[in-house]
Amino acid sequence: MSRAALNGRRAAAAVLLAAASLGLSSCARPAAAATEAGEADLVVYSSHPEELVRVVVAEFRDRTGLSVRLVQAGTGELLRRLRAEADSGRAPGESCDVLWGGGAESLAANTDLFEPYASPEAAAVPPESKAADSSWTGFSVLPMVIVYNRRLLPERDAPSGWAELLEPRFAGRIAYADPASSGSAYTILRTATLALARSGRGSATASFARALSGRVLPESSQVVPAVASGEYLVGLSFENAAAETMAAGSDLGVVYPADGTSAVPDGVAVVRGTGRREAALRFVDFVLGPDVARVLSGRFGRRSARGDLPPPAGLPPLSSLELLPYDIAAAARGKDALVEEFRLELSRAAD
Repeated sequence: MSRAALNGRRAAAAVLLAAASLGLSSCARPAAAATEAGEADLVVYSSHPEELVRVVVAEFRDRTGLSVRLVQAGTGELLRRLRAEADSGRAPGESCDVLWGGGAESLAANTDLFEPYASPEAAAVPPESKAADSSWTGFSVLPMVIVYNRRLLPERDAPSGWAELLEPRFAGRIAYADPASSGSAYTILRTATLALARSGRGSATASFARALSGRVLPESSQVVPAVASGEYLVGLSFENAAAETMAAGSDLGVVYPADGTSAVPDGVAVVRGTGRREAALRFVDFVLGPDVARVLSGRFGRRSARGDLPPPAGLPPLSSLELLPYDIAAAARGKDALVEEFRLELSRAAD
């Protein structure tokens, strides 16, 4: 991305930020919360960024009068909580009503935890971004990208794709989150190994682990800041995490891998056995609606999963990206095996 494009993007982001404030009038007010699940009208588990969650939940509260208890953590941790409740014989919905966030693969691998719900707003979401059985529906679409620190790495020396990350100059200097706890990190792992395998790089998982020198970060939210601060030279993240940091003035560069990337949705789902079903359905309808989608794009630079809106200002259309044939169902089925293979290869690379 050129300097001129970056400056233009920042200016566009500033204009859209002002415009977005008109879409959700009460965005600046704090979200309602209850200290105990029983005191809230709705309990939402979310892996989305704190500011995005705060803005959307505040508006939901003001429009509906319903209080929301939020539990925020990585996708892996939230799913483990729901799974532990199901395995103990309790309905997951006894403590949580809606899971909001998490890559489609993670949701597709745990559909037994969710209650199918075809929201009226789901009609605007393309078939590839929602479950055929309505167990989850796409909220936003997340192209996976490579970010780099422009102060430390000139644009001409930035990696053009996943294969170049295997070069010795990047060894141990790549910020990447643990795919066992981060849904987006698992998507990146699947995407990178698919691209590397297509390029004939032998054991793609082992090659990727060696490029990381056996090191991963605990959470995906740490990746972009680690690159922006210069702690790492490059990082592997999702598009809007980089876009938000760049709009705030950080000197980052973004690469859409020339050897292919993925654009997988995250989703929202009603938790099976919820005791607050009406409130849960109202929340799902709200977050999938056009008002939230416009603020998602204008204020947060994030692509809505809805097919009736353009991409955020300054971002390329998905049709211009080299997209790999990413099979969500296969990624869901193979998640445990791939994460375990990667864990073993990471351990070997760290020795």
